[in-house]
Amino acid sequence: MWMCSSQAMRTWWRVALIALVATWPGAQVQAQAHGGHGKLTGLPIEIEYACGNSFVATNPNAEVLTATYRVSGTNEQGSVRLDAAPGDDPGYSEKLFTTRKRGTVDLFINGKLVASQINDGLPCALAPALAPAARAPQSVVGDPASVGSWSAPLPWPVVAIHLHLLPDGRVLSFGASGVPQIWDPSTGVFTASPSPINVFCSGHAFLADGKLLVVGGHIANGVGLPGTNLFDPNLGTWRTSATMPRGRWYPTATTMANGEVVITAGTDENAENVPVPEVWFQGRLRSLTGASLPLNYYPRAFLAPNGQMFYAGATGTTRYLDTTGDGKWTVVAARNVNGRDAGSAVMYQPGKILYAGGGRTTNTAEVIDLNAPSPAWRAIDSMAFARRNFNLTLLPTGEVLATSGTAGTAKNDMTQVVHAAEIWHPATGTWTTLASNSVPRGYHSTSILLPDGRVLHAGSGEGALGKPEKNFEVFSPPYLFAGARPTISRAPAVTAYRTPIRVLTPDAARIRKVSFIRLGSATHAFDMNQRYQTLDFTADARGLTVTGPDNPNVTPPGHYMLFILNEAGVPSVAKIVRVGRRSPG
Repeated sequence: MWMCSSQAMRTWWRVALIALVATWPGAQVQAQAHGGHGKLTGLPIEIEYACGNSFVATNPNAEVLTATYRVSGTNEQGSVRLDAAPGDDPGYSEKLFTTRKRGTVDLFINGKLVASQINDGLPCALAPALAPAARAPQSVVGDPASVGSWSAPLPWPVVAIHLHLLPDGRVLSFGASGVPQIWDPSTGVFTASPSPINVFCSGHAFLADGKLLVVGGHIANGVGLPGTNLFDPNLGTWRTSATMPRGRWYPTATTMANGEVVITAGTDENAENVPVPEVWFQGRLRSLTGASLPLNYYPRAFLAPNGQMFYAGATGTTRYLDTTGDGKWTVVAARNVNGRDAGSAVMYQPGKILYAGGGRTTNTAEVIDLNAPSPAWRAIDSMAFARRNFNLTLLPTGEVLATSGTAGTAKNDMTQVVHAAEIWHPATGTWTTLASNSVPRGYHSTSILLPDGRVLHAGSGEGALGKPEKNFEVFSPPYLFAGARPTISRAPAVTAYRTPIRVLTPDAARIRKVSFIRLGSATHAFDMNQRYQTLDFTADARGLTVTGPDNPNVTPPGHYMLFILNEAGVPSVAKIVRVGRRSPG
């Protein structure tokens, strides 16, 4: 029987308050006001709904402001002190406040309406899902076969805030300053590759031919560039592409089944939200004017099995975007935790998405199956640690690795960094705590899977609170200590849809799984490119005949790591295979 003391109740309410979620900017109504109680400099004050009767107001201005609020349909009113925006990225302060009565909240400065937000009447997360992170061990040591192993930190020329696995196995990175760098894991050598613009705070996705499309960029905090640029891994060089109608800072790029790339969200040259999605294809852009909708920074978006783009958050209402014609949004389902800003999401199987952490700050996690007739979010076991600004990375086994982040309630509280990694097992829905890394990594940290099955972990700090970390660590998951690895002696570099893939291996009789993982392209707690599936196969004396992908909605054109795994779950070193016809980019 669970006993509830007064101390336990105070602890529960403290944890529940921490779990109330502040989402990224995206208010429905905006205006500008000047003078008295602080002065607006032209950037919008915004408000987001959290849960219950709780809201979060954000102030991107350099001045302290006092806002008043009214709850529509009631006589309730009050005031909220909005701290000045910090100088670090993303450059806004947050204030959580709770009303006594339920209703739409209107926010005023000097008597002028600056933002408005409805109360969705959503319950806050349940107490059992909000176990304090302090109950989990802060450091884990043990047999690497059980907890994995971290390498010592090694130097990196820039802070790797953006991290991309290239089709030849090398890694491209760039940060808030310095020149983009290409790292060759086989030699450890770095090669500089200057970009045409400052591509910090951009969105990115790989095209069918392996080029990396980079959209938007950085003028200042909250102020975005309109350029789109292409990085060619074969040449190691950049070239400019189409110019968007408005700049975008913190946008997301999502590759679709036909090779198009959908660009959503971000703020423009005037630090204003860009609500109209755009579609890039072969150097041309078209605007989806029928789908105007303000979204949070770096939306967690995925190509869904129905061919539409699925917006998973951070805000609680999740939607499909139909990109045909002028575009159209359709509501799919509400998440259990309304806002998960700075949380991480990943498509761990075709159409199945895991969303974990984030908010102010939670260890909860939930999943949705877009293959279901009526998709709905379902709460699953919580992580051992509350985390925000952390990374979820798909592994060859189909498991999901969580790395770093902070358990604090501020944007980048480096006093509460989480060092222990965790792994999520889709088969059981449970989490296992793994070994701890040595470098504190929070906001602006990144992780991607390498073809050898290890996870590259880097970044943190530059352009934000905390030390700029010009270094990287590599995590070897437990499966790399479970025995000899199977080997792939030959696999095709290119394959077409509905075409068998012939894989030669001396270990054919022992292979139990073939996994196919799209190359990583990660920044700001989200990998816009990775996705996972398994492929059926038959074995013979010389190798495997693998059933190739047959649905571009599940396997969009581009490059994938093909792993074979034995009965112990040990993966081979991957072969990188391109699926689909070459795009002219």
